[in-house]
Amino acid sequence: MCRQSFLPGFEADLPFVLVDVALDAQDDLRLIGRLVDGPDAPLAAGDRVRLTFDDLTPEVAVPAFVLEAAPKGQP
Repeated sequence: MCRQSFLPGFEADLPFVLVDVALDAQDDLRLIGRLVDGPDAPLAAGDRVRLTFDDLTPEVAVPAFVLEAAPKGQP
């Protein structure tokens, strides 16, 4: 969990969680981004996420992630 922002534009989002995401299409490629669900989200290693974007300005967006809901019948 990050309690200090090292980039401008994220101070209002503190605290936030950064996730390290392995891509299904290329498992040797990883992305790091903010989990937009917040610091209290029920996050566990191996959870699936979906890509979204944080719009910092009208011209700048950075990748972020949202937890995917578990399929019905699975925890």
